[in-house]
Formats: sequence, C-alpha cells, structure tokens
Amino acid sequence: MPERATAPLAPEAVVELHDEAGLITRWFCTPEHLDELAAGWLLGEGRVGRAADIGPIDVDPGTAVVRLRAPAVDPRPEPDAPPIGPPHAPDAAEALLAEPDILRGLYQAMFDQGGLRERSGGVHTGALVEDGEVRLVREDVSRHCVVDKLIGRALLDGRELEHVAVLLTGRISAALAAKGARAGVAVMATMSIPTTLAAEIAARAGLTLIGRARAAEPHVYGPG
Repeated sequence: MPERATAPLAPEAVVELHDEAGLITRWFCTPEHLDELAAGWLLGEGRVGRAADIGPIDVDPGTAVVRLRAPAVDPRPEPDAPPIGPPHAPDAAEALLAEPDILRGLYQAMFDQGGLRERSGGVHTGALVEDGEVRLVREDVSRHCVVDKLIGRALLDGRELEHVAVLLTGRISAALAAKGARAGVAVMATMSIPTTLAAEIAARAGLTLIGRARAAEPHVYGPG
C-alpha cells in the first residue's frame, strides 16, 4: 500500500480576550499576532474608537489568553445601527479599478508575502494596500480574524485608514463590512463576493466593496 501524502495543517487554537472584569470574547483562530487581533476586534466591534481607548495589551502565549489592562467598557453596538467611522476617500477605489491588472498584481504580491496559505492551502489571506503597494499581509483560519489583525496592526501603529484598501480572499459578509466601516477603510476587495447586507452597509457608510477582484471586470458596490 503506497504511503499517504501529508501536508501541514492550518494552525488553529482557542484564544480568549479578558479584561479586569473577566472574559470578553473567545476566538478560534491562528494563534499569532494576538495583540493586533485584540485591538482590531475592539475597534471593529465598536467597543473603542481609537488606540488610546484600549491601553496596554498583554499576551500570554502559554495559555492563549490576551488581557486588557484597561476595561473594555463600551457596550456592543445594536445590530441594526449603521457603523460610523472616519470619512472614506473615493480616490483609493478609483486607483485600484483603473485597470484590471492592478488588482491582480496586488493579489499576487499579497500571496507572495503570505506563506501559510501556500503551505497549508487552508487559510484566509488579507492585505492592507496603500499608495498602490501591499503594506501588510496577515493569514488566519478565520476571515474575520484576518480583518481584525490587519486593522489592529494599523491601529496600534497609528496609521490612518481613509486611503487604505483591504484585500481579502474570503466572502465579505455584513460583519466584515461593518468592521471596515468602523475602521474607516476606503475599500474592501475580495476574490469572492460581498453579501446583500454587506453592500447595504457599504452604501450607508461610504465604503466601496469590490467583488470578483481578480476578474477582467470586477463587481463594484457602495457609494457613487
């Protein structure tokens, strides 16, 4: 009997976020860049509006626990409340859509920088694009955590996101569009498609969504 081929598995762990009051949330995610994950989740869920509201983040890799030294006191926003973030800049979308090869080239650059997808084939990949270049790549078994890590890194670095595009491999759901809207990113693009609710959120928030981003004619949703 021939030997069965084996390949690296996608890393996944249960990670908890705590503050002084106890457990806030639990993620099933790729256990890396956990400070970014916490910061991005807090902003994307509407718990904070800026990095200064978060305070220090302590990561204990031995127990997969992330702790906030300051309490996350803001209540979770109502599900029907439109996300409100900084103003979005339409020029970022225009630059990406000027020619189909622009988005294709950016996706290739994203994949070139993200090795976990190539090794395991079982993770989502995302990137921050600014001034026509891929500035940051993150990979995770959860597409939600990819967005949180990208936004979280930008938040911790003090980067403004109104001219930034987020590239994704996975479907853009309402939850992901809301994260992008609250962070103030200009564009979210995906190789897949957005959902109907994601498109509604984008239109309200001034966020441009791009579906089938590597196709000859990408699908565009949102303002204008």
